[in-house]
Amino acid sequence: MRKISKILIYFLIIAIASGIFAPFTIFADDNEEAAAPPLLNLEAPFGIIVCAATGVILHENGDINAPTYPASMTKVMTALLLIESGADLTDRIFHSRDAVFSIPRNSSHIYMSPSETLTVLQALYAIMLPSANDVSNAIAEFVAGDMETFAQMMTNRAHELGAVNTNFTNAHGLHDPNHVTTLYDMHLIMREAIRHDVFVEVINTPRFIIHPTELQPEPRIIDNTNLLVRPTMPQFSPIIVGGKTGWTTPAGHTLVTYGKRDGIELISVVMSAPRREIIFADTIRLMNYGFSQFETHNFYTASDFSFFVDLVQRSDQGTIIIDHMPVYAANNAILPLPNTIDPQEIQINYTLPNRLTAPIAENTIVGRISLTLGDRIIHETELRTAREGNALNQNDLTSLSTTHIQQNIANIIYNTNDPIPLPNWLTTPGPFLYIIAIATSLLITAAIIKFLRFTRRRKNRRNIYRKSRMSKSYKYR
Repeated sequence: MRKISKILIYFLIIAIASGIFAPFTIFADDNEEAAAPPLLNLEAPFGIIVCAATGVILHENGDINAPTYPASMTKVMTALLLIESGADLTDRIFHSRDAVFSIPRNSSHIYMSPSETLTVLQALYAIMLPSANDVSNAIAEFVAGDMETFAQMMTNRAHELGAVNTNFTNAHGLHDPNHVTTLYDMHLIMREAIRHDVFVEVINTPRFIIHPTELQPEPRIIDNTNLLVRPTMPQFSPIIVGGKTGWTTPAGHTLVTYGKRDGIELISVVMSAPRREIIFADTIRLMNYGFSQFETHNFYTASDFSFFVDLVQRSDQGTIIIDHMPVYAANNAILPLPNTIDPQEIQINYTLPNRLTAPIAENTIVGRISLTLGDRIIHETELRTAREGNALNQNDLTSLSTTHIQQNIANIIYNTNDPIPLPNWLTTPGPFLYIIAIATSLLITAAIIKFLRFTRRRKNRRNIYRKSRMSKSYKYR
């Protein structure tokens, strides 16, 4: 009977414990289920969507750091190095025999001939729209002198951008087992490229015409392989600014894309898709999901965010503060941010000189104000002067210089840095000011004379005392 009682007591304890802790277990399971990201049903094995401003990854599919073949997405880096080379858009790029005939004739090209030339701008359109491999080789020789050196430059630049798992062996992306990148690395390269307006303009163009050259009498009409920017295609989407497609048998179909809506900028990468239509469908899925993950925050408005900076002018007496110049922020800081970011993490920083020198025009850029997340600047605005600041003429400057000296003396006496109001008769040159100056000089002179007399008397007394001590000592002996 006692054993049965003990068993019943144990069961009772277990039941009570289960009743106490069960709600917490159920609550934790519910939280985990609620926190799971929604399924995007991507068909490609690799996909990523990233906020371009903050670098926050909004969704990822597959290993974002797994080395994968990029195919012609490679040409984003080729275009970036051409733009960064500093070449003028009208400079002409020579096509060598090696550049033209070192690629398979069944690969994408625009039938360039040896010794034919294109402008830098035409070359950008040729590689980013129809994905011309022959032009990519010519760009490599134009920038680096030879294709091998250019490939090393591509890899080095990728590593500088943080794309450390990337290795390029050519400028076009045709298959090489050592020519690899990753989802994350490709987004970094694209993020740098879209900082250049000419690149954005090129990838946003549905069709371009290359006018006749010295060896080609007919114009070349080239279409963008990215159907998302071609209004006549069913895949067209207004949220897509542009991107770069790619395909080889080992790489599958690839696409890196730049999208923009309501001030939100996103970058997506889709890789290793088995069919071409998948890269467009998955890109739209990623973009729509990404745009839904933002909240708008008002960090400051331009009217509320203002400064006053000392306006100075140089004179014979030194540098004089002649005014306080109002400075304002050029734009509001109302930003959409991924909802995973706490607005308290955003820091407001500004650079502004301590003083401005007159004369200075209205609306002059004198500084910058920026919002940062970690070490990344996510928003930047100019600081400008609200009005003009004219220099004073010599008479006004002399008057102000005297006032400035008197003001500094008053500040020292009262131990303050704040301006102390002085009466007009004390700040305006005239008889009263000269009388005060003379009186002050006389008082200082009298004080010096009194001090010298006091010092002389004290010295005489000391000599008398010394003589008396010596005489007493002599007598005592």
